[in-house]
Amino acid sequence: MRILVTGASGFVGTALAANLAERGHFVRAAARGPLPASIAGRVTPAALPDLVAGQDLDEAFARLLDGIDAVVHAAGLAHQPAGIDEAVMQAVNADSSASLARAARRQGIGGFVLISSIRAVSGPSAAWLLTEAAEANPTDAYGRSKRAAECAVAAALPEATILRPPIIHGAGAKGNMARLARLARLPLPLPLAGLAGRRSILSDANLASAVAFVLDNPETRGRAFHLDDGEPLTLPEMAASMRQAVGRPPGIAALPFALAERMIARLFPGIAGQVLGDLVVDDGALRALGWRPVEPSGAGLGRLMRATGA
Repeated sequence: MRILVTGASGFVGTALAANLAERGHFVRAAARGPLPASIAGRVTPAALPDLVAGQDLDEAFARLLDGIDAVVHAAGLAHQPAGIDEAVMQAVNADSSASLARAARRQGIGGFVLISSIRAVSGPSAAWLLTEAAEANPTDAYGRSKRAAECAVAAALPEATILRPPIIHGAGAKGNMARLARLARLPLPLPLAGLAGRRSILSDANLASAVAFVLDNPETRGRAFHLDDGEPLTLPEMAASMRQAVGRPPGIAALPFALAERMIARLFPGIAGQVLGDLVVDDGALRALGWRPVEPSGAGLGRLMRATGA
């Protein structure tokens, strides 16, 4: 196929573009900046327009979609940066997604994959298993913008497929996972034992395999799917897996829970709830159609750990 991948210079978009190119597809990689060296020469670069409110995107999207068979839309804001208000979040994540979906419909493109987030249906933690049937309840501007994108894309292009990954890891991951890898690099025991919150995570390789799977399977059209690597992990288990990947013992020590919680709050300011509480997803719907992760969590966490030490 001839596939447009948006956001191709970012961590997620690069992984998706690389995987699709490796599978023999022609990939038009649209980005705001230069593509990373890892995919340069393997894909065809294209300029992604500025996705801010007020810009007419129709003409730009029509050019990007010329001759294209399918779209993987990964461009957007992956969190709420400081100084960015909710209106801008909505414009970038929701309004531009709707514009791209409408442009795809006008050009007769039915294969459209929106990379959303589990935060479109949940806050940073949830006391219950998150299935696709769970009522959407985003709790912050980022989650609301991703949910609005889902609804707008589904209205514009009902056959679009929506994928909701939890936090994504692998070489080049940023945010919380990169912070955890840097913490695991420290040459001292980590007082994380007793932090029992279970988190579903997803490697970039597993997300890429899921995207390729849904593009090849018409049964996935018009549906939303949750994704994860498999068994959820606690924060101590993630850190131990990272250390073992570079030949080190786990080195997980115990502190009273209150002290460990305070330490995590300092290391992950303002977002401790995203690493301490449960957030477990059910990916059974996509597995029922035949998809399986291509690697366990330990492989992606190991790649992240090794890249962090490079």
